[in-house]
Parts: sequence; C-alpha cells; structure tokens
Amino acid sequence: MIRIIIIEDEAAAAERLEKMLMTMPFDIKIIKILDSVSDSVAFLSTEDNFDLLLMDIHLSDGNSFDIFKFLTIRKPIIFTTAYDEYALDAFKLYAVDYLLKPIKKDLLEMSIKKYQQIFNPKLPDYSKLTNATPSQKRWMIKIGHQIRIVDYHDVSYYFTKEKITYLITFEGKKYPLDVPLEQIELHIKDNNYFRINRQYIIHFQSIGHMSTHTKSRVRIMLKPTDEEVVVSTERSPIFKKWLIK
Repeated sequence: MIRIIIIEDEAAAAERLEKMLMTMPFDIKIIKILDSVSDSVAFLSTEDNFDLLLMDIHLSDGNSFDIFKFLTIRKPIIFTTAYDEYALDAFKLYAVDYLLKPIKKDLLEMSIKKYQQIFNPKLPDYSKLTNATPSQKRWMIKIGHQIRIVDYHDVSYYFTKEKITYLITFEGKKYPLDVPLEQIELHIKDNNYFRINRQYIIHFQSIGHMSTHTKSRVRIMLKPTDEEVVVSTERSPIFKKWLIK
C-alpha cells in the first residue's frame, strides 16, 4: 500500500488529484489532505506513518518550502504546481517528480511508478512481461520469419509512434519492439538513458545538438538520424540535472 498525504490549497485541485489516484492500478490510501503551511507543519510534526507527499508549492499562507524550515522530512515528494521556476529547489529535497498543472493522469501515474521503482523494494517483476530477465543484455526482435539480436548498449534511443514502439541503433537501424515504452523505462538499469517526454527514451550519446526551444524546454537533434525532438516541460528540469551528472 502507498500511503499518501496531499498538500494543496485549492479544494477542486485536491479533489481531482484524489480521484485520479483512486482510479490508478495501485494500492493507494489517502491519509490526509492539507491546505496550508501551518496545518502541514502541525500535522507532519506528529505524523510519520505515510509513504509519499503530493505537494503544491503556493499555499494559502505561504510557500510549501517554508514547511522545511520547521521540519526535517525524509519522505519522497511529487511536486504539483503551476510554476516551473522552483524545480531546482524541489530537487534539493526528496523529489520524485515535478509536475506542472493542470496535472495529467498519465504523467501522475508515471510519477507513482517512478516512486515505486526508486523507493519500493517490492516492485512487480516487469521483466517477465518483456520476456527478459535482469541478466539479459540483448533484445530479441522478430521481423516476419527473421530474428535480430540487438545489444542494449547499441540502442541510441527508443520511441513510440502510432502505438508501436521502436528502437534506433547507433548505426541507424530501426527495429520494432512488442514492449510499451513504460515497461522499457522500468526495465532499463543504465543511467545513460533518460525519458525526455511521452514518446522518447534517449541515450546520452544520442544527443547531437541542443538548443533552446522555449524558456524552460530544450530541443535536441538525435544521432544518427538527425531527428529533432523536444524535452517536455515537466521533464526539462530533471533532464538538465541528468546532463551534468
């Protein structure tokens, strides 16, 4: 069970978060919904029986970062906010993800899966779903009657298009996979790969050229195909930190 506390000063937003969480394929219990810095400090100073915080940043009586001036909280946090300028401050804490409002259910569900992957040792064995085991290092790809073997470290990037998943090798070869991108993301153990948006997981060495797309987003030209992709708004802050790790 994932025991969650929601800190959100907008009643409608808090209710929407709760409804989304309750329809997800997880065993979730909402412990408490708090709407202010003062109430959060009062409750969290005596309550430690929870697993995850969903936290807005602008609350009715101040900034949620003020909570950490009074308390030391060593619990994972998914930030849910309308502002992108606090992302770096958020990831100085135990941030799992930084989602921008309006919160989309599929992105929130991905954040919960990410929380499970990092903090929950009792994860489902997704390797069974991909016909792979943690010791395997290659994809076996069937194309008609032919079989191709691709080493994991030869993959430049993965992407999905029209509900089909593909991989592109560093040599520019393209192969279809019968595995959803979400399962690939959970299965990959190599920190050189990063999911930049809903459609793409890229290797660090696949980055050929980068430029500013908007104030907070990054445009990338991928090698070896020269395909241009854009890092999503909610992933951009984490992507920038990943680049310099």
